[in-house]
Amino acid sequence: MTNALLTKGTNTSIAAVGDSPPTITVTIEVRSDCGLITDASVLLLGDDGRVRSSDDLIFYNQATGADGCVRLLDREADSIDDASRDTIRIDLAEISPDIARIVVGASVDDPETSFGLATAASLIVSVDTDTIATFPIDGLSAERALLFGEVYRRGDDWRIRAIGQGYENGLEALVTDFGVEVDNDSEHSTGQEQSSADSGDGGEHKTTPSNVQMRRRRRAVRLPADWADRTNAYLSLSGDDGPYHRASLFPAVHSKASTNHEQRATSIMLATMEVVREFGRAVLAQIGAPSGRVESFVEPEFTMNGIEARPDGLIRVTRGSTMWTALVEVKIGSRRLDDDQVNAYLTVAKANRFDAVITISGDLPPTAGDWGVTPDPKAIKSVALHHISWEEIIATAATTLDHTGIENRERRRLLREFLEFAIHPASGMQTFDDMGKHWVHVRDGVKTRTIGPTDAAARDVCDNFDRLIRHTGLTLSALIGQRVQAIPPAEHRDAVSRVRQLADSGQLFGTLRTAGLVGPLVIESDLTRDRTVCSITVPAPREGRPLTHVNWLLRQLPGAGSKTRIVSHHSGTKETTAVLLGKAREDPSVLVPGNGRNIREFTVSVDSSTGTKRAGTSGGFATAFTQFALVFYDEIASVLKTPTRNA
Repeated sequence: MTNALLTKGTNTSIAAVGDSPPTITVTIEVRSDCGLITDASVLLLGDDGRVRSSDDLIFYNQATGADGCVRLLDREADSIDDASRDTIRIDLAEISPDIARIVVGASVDDPETSFGLATAASLIVSVDTDTIATFPIDGLSAERALLFGEVYRRGDDWRIRAIGQGYENGLEALVTDFGVEVDNDSEHSTGQEQSSADSGDGGEHKTTPSNVQMRRRRRAVRLPADWADRTNAYLSLSGDDGPYHRASLFPAVHSKASTNHEQRATSIMLATMEVVREFGRAVLAQIGAPSGRVESFVEPEFTMNGIEARPDGLIRVTRGSTMWTALVEVKIGSRRLDDDQVNAYLTVAKANRFDAVITISGDLPPTAGDWGVTPDPKAIKSVALHHISWEEIIATAATTLDHTGIENRERRRLLREFLEFAIHPASGMQTFDDMGKHWVHVRDGVKTRTIGPTDAAARDVCDNFDRLIRHTGLTLSALIGQRVQAIPPAEHRDAVSRVRQLADSGQLFGTLRTAGLVGPLVIESDLTRDRTVCSITVPAPREGRPLTHVNWLLRQLPGAGSKTRIVSHHSGTKETTAVLLGKAREDPSVLVPGNGRNIREFTVSVDSSTGTKRAGTSGGFATAFTQFALVFYDEIASVLKTPTRNA
């Protein structure tokens, strides 16, 4: 077949295969220097140029249409040539006669990006393995959605037309042009809307059909099958190498001589960031650095007022004529960052008009964005200061390797070697596993009520608990391949209030949030009982009888233990009914409110004993805490679903 090179407004025919129109594959290919990701969309239009209903929009929330004749395929991501490819398969022979045009577009989800970042964008139409039409588009700028082309009927034949129309306001602007009605409240999740709904009078909820939700719908991601067998959560199991130990690019060997260990760790990390560009971009994106070509250097030398300064490294990101530069200061093991040293590097960066100073150490801050040092207020007015913990770097490497995907075999092997080196104790790239030297004293003091609101040791334990929540979130993020946000209590900035709350209740708690969950995963440790509770709340369906709602929940928990606690929250009141799952399975009606009210929502929780030791052994509190949270996520939180209107 001939490959027709189309320009804007031109068209070409699609030849029949035998007596029928063919099945065609439409590919939207976008190349960039920054890993720009696009989302394809398809609109099925009638003779009036408008959709027949909202079902005629095929996009990330609705991947098929026209009774399966139009289908979005899983995205290809080619890391070798930095191209994002969206593929659509269209069976023209089975398309309904009342569909006159099939419009193909794409959009970017991130409001901070646009097609102006693309170095090339093309529409490619194929039949089997033969390309029959190509439409390259250039001159793009601020468009966040782009109409590439359309497949349309002319008599008994099908043709392809190149369009190339852009929309600065994104996918919503594109689809509303063709009659799709968009839900303006789509920024609020279904779960939030339903959990806040309250019938008040106990009557059944009534809803009207919603318009198209443009916000991306996500299901909770399950943990990988091998997660419980891993020796370290950040490193997936490799293939069987038989009786041999595979040679390591970066062997981690214990040695009494610590000289140059820091330089070794710095050089390995920076070189890996430069060569494995997917990893380098992901690390730097955490601190808001621009996308571009990453270059790294070790121990650059500077002279300030006759005094030599030599930070551990320098990172330079180049994109076109724009250059972003940061100095890097690294500590391994238990070594702490030094205020004077960091301030000196801020001064060097300011004098050389660099953009930032990055500190890297084993200190995982209690909250994201904390520095771990006290910088000179004047210096940080012109130079940004960022801190990244080794655990954040390791989690990013694991996510990039197992979930983002690296097509190039050599770069993939290099990143795995880096990860194996990083998690080895001899590397000095430590992760959080120690509740601190005050843990036993504070735990026992809580039990005997001898902890006061100004106790410095208790403040240290509160901070370490927040670090533990972040550690658990990073571990979960690496396992499921998406961001998990760790949220400390609201009073975490007020040390006295936080310690008073611990002294009064004996409890420490935090929250994890991630896309796809029906709500936040709350983790609460009771130091007076040496127990930890994980819980999650799911809104009840709005329609139907309370007993139907109970059965709807129980069907979702076939693998949960019989001692799982279920609480039904009554509509219009603070009253609840709580029973163990085993009893509810025997008689679901025990969860039905006896006052005739509906059920507003359910809370599902499990409690477990946690280790009492401070450090990361099998009996350590941090290890047991994290393992318990992962099991709760895998067996309960990730399987719960937000109710549909017909649930």
